[in-house]
Amino acid sequence: MLRDEGFDVEEASSGDAAALRLVGPEFFDVLFTDVQMPGQMDGIHVALHARTHHPPIILIIVSGFAPQVQDRLKGFDPAAMFFAKPYRSRDIVSSIRRLAA
Repeated sequence: MLRDEGFDVEEASSGDAAALRLVGPEFFDVLFTDVQMPGQMDGIHVALHARTHHPPIILIIVSGFAPQVQDRLKGFDPAAMFFAKPYRSRDIVSSIRRLAA
């Protein structure tokens, strides 16, 4: 979906792999993650890790378990964008474009 909209996308197979990519030399403008991920780190842990290494990174977090996730997101500053599943792709894309502008 994001590639189709013209974004450069790097994928990670697990939360642990994503965290490793975030400490590398590359800089990422946006982290788009699901809360449920394989590995030791879930998507919220990856988002916290991302903010530690790249404070201005835009965080887009999705989950099918919205009630349990909302409390875990309250500490993010600036706020993480949260989308409950099922979400509309156009909402994700427009949020990224608006926040990255």
